[in-house]
Amino acid sequence: MKVEIYADIVCPFCYIGKNIFAKFQEEAREEIEVIHRSYELDPNSSRTESMNSVEALAKKYGFTKEEAKNRMSGVEDMAKRENLPMNIFSAIGASTHDLHRLIYLAKETGKDSALLEAFYRAHFVDGIALNERDEVLKITENVGLKEEEVLEVLESDRYEENIAEDRAMASSLGITGVPFFVVDGKYGVSGAQPKTVFHQILESIKSDKKSIEL
Repeated sequence: MKVEIYADIVCPFCYIGKNIFAKFQEEAREEIEVIHRSYELDPNSSRTESMNSVEALAKKYGFTKEEAKNRMSGVEDMAKRENLPMNIFSAIGASTHDLHRLIYLAKETGKDSALLEAFYRAHFVDGIALNERDEVLKITENVGLKEEEVLEVLESDRYEENIAEDRAMASSLGITGVPFFVVDGKYGVSGAQPKTVFHQILESIKSDKKSIEL
């Protein structure tokens, strides 16, 4: 079973969806190849400005801060139902372009899932500004990446082709929101869906294989 997960680091549903899928993996006890695909919800977001997520949402849609909080509270409740820590009102907006490139760096040593989870936790739990290079370096070091390699990526265009390829594939699949799961290139799952959805797909795949064998 091969699963490609399109997601963005500042997307709360992606954080929740990744962890729901991880629980499915534990229960399934099957060999599952997971490929993390980059998807930038806001490619034009500032790489220097670090605005609180409540203020950013209010500014973007013309809400009051209270209206913005009301719209965001449901996401935090959803995380709590999954026993996931989340302090969404403390989250600070950031450009995720370079962070996605660093995940590709981490993939070379099998640390991509760990780095993605660390970025999620930093953003949604600890309220860390991921536009700050020093903060990013602390996170990558904790995951086991070498500082010189991280800086080399940040100061070059390395992995830009991977980001472009992900963008093109997402467009060809008609993906307009994340998380989006592509299973065996055949099944598409949009949003942070419950584990039962993935179990059903797994059973369908097993049934298809049995039919072919017969």
